[in-house]
Amino acid sequence: MVLRILGIALAWALPLASAAGETIYKYRQADGQVIYSNRPMSDAVLLEQFEYESPAQMRIEGDREKSLLDAEQRIAKDLAALEQAWNEVQDARQALARAEERLRAEVEPKADEPRQLAGSADAAPPAAGGPSSPAPPGVGGPQAPAPPAVGGPMGRRQGGGGRSPEYQERTAALEADVRAAQEQLDAALRRYNALR
Repeated sequence: MVLRILGIALAWALPLASAAGETIYKYRQADGQVIYSNRPMSDAVLLEQFEYESPAQMRIEGDREKSLLDAEQRIAKDLAALEQAWNEVQDARQALARAEERLRAEVEPKADEPRQLAGSADAAPPAAGGPSSPAPPGVGGPQAPAPPAVGGPMGRRQGGGGRSPEYQERTAALEADVRAAQEQLDAALRRYNALR
């Protein structure tokens, strides 16, 4: 009998509990009947009280905690990826600076490198085996170059210049290193900006 009353009282009191949880009171009335209530009663003896959460509320809170934990893990992962991308940007900047410094240090030919002697930039005359004069522009020959003021050549380049093939190969390799370092920095910056 008491269990039946207990079950009825509990079934009556539990729906009264709000979604956020509620305090449930267990009382014994003067006639010995045990009842449950979500409000304090002055005309009965309090036997115990407990906090009640509906199973749906516990599931919602569990889902909320899992969602918060998932969000924290996702944020931590994103921050770690962003930090790694920033470190790659810094490393790429340093690599570019080192490549540019190596190129600047090698501008001058080394003392033991063979040098080419600079010859005259003027071609030999046709009588001595040089090229023939070009045809005039009116009959299909080359046009006269534009003046420097409108984008023409700035002047004649002198041939030779003392740059040996070894120097030119070394300089080309250093310039390629600078280009590769710049491309690496550009890629690192793109990755970093994509994560921001």
